[in-house]
Amino acid sequence: MLNYSFLLGHKVVVVVRCEGINISGNFYRNKLKYLAFLRKRMNTNPSRGLFHFRAPSRIFWRTVRGMLPHKTKRGQAALDRLKVFDPPN
Repeated sequence: MLNYSFLLGHKVVVVVRCEGINISGNFYRNKLKYLAFLRKRMNTNPSRGLFHFRAPSRIFWRTVRGMLPHKTKRGQAALDRLKVFDPPN
C-alpha cells in the first residue's frame, strides 16, 4: 500500500513488478469503469486527447497522480520522486 504523504514528504518511492498489483472491489464493476475510461476521447482531435495507458506501471502512475496535487510545483516534484517499473519481457 502506498501512502502518498511519503511522496509529499520528500521521500523517493520505487515500485517494481507493477503487474502484480491487485485492484480492490468487484471485478465486473472495475472492468466497466476501465472500458468506460477507454471510450473517453477528445471529439475534435482524438490524437491530442485523453491518453489511455495500458501498461500496469503507467496505470499505477496515473492512479497515484490522481491522489497528488499534480498541478502545483510541490505535486510535480512528488511525482518526479515516484519511480514505477514493469519487469522486462
